[in-house]
Amino acid sequence: MEAAFSRVIIKDTRNDILVVQDRADDWNFPGGKQEAGETPLECARREVKEEIGIDVGDLIEIYNGSFYFGDIKWQGYFYFANAASGIPIINEVDKIKGIQFISDLKSVKFHSELSRIIEQLSGSKQLQTSTTAWK
Repeated sequence: MEAAFSRVIIKDTRNDILVVQDRADDWNFPGGKQEAGETPLECARREVKEEIGIDVGDLIEIYNGSFYFGDIKWQGYFYFANAASGIPIINEVDKIKGIQFISDLKSVKFHSELSRIIEQLSGSKQLQTSTTAWK
């Protein structure tokens, strides 16, 4: 099985984007590693629920591509959540160090390998015009 991960972009009612601190100095979108036998979409839903207690639905893939973290090639899948329910909370205290909503993707530091996708997403019409419906 190829190494793969899924990440989910979730907005609040003010259109701010939810990010999690999953490394000492780096922030990311909620999500994580794909398990054996799991699709990228299943991974996205499971990881968000496990990490921050949010149920996400009506996910639309907005990007997928290859990334290198160290010597390992990863296939990364990024989704936008059109629907969400729950209150964000840190469920995995050994993994997630912080959680916040931000209005500008450039206001936090993402891993350098993600810089091109962050730049692309920052200017995307999809991200600027889409909103997450909270239940």
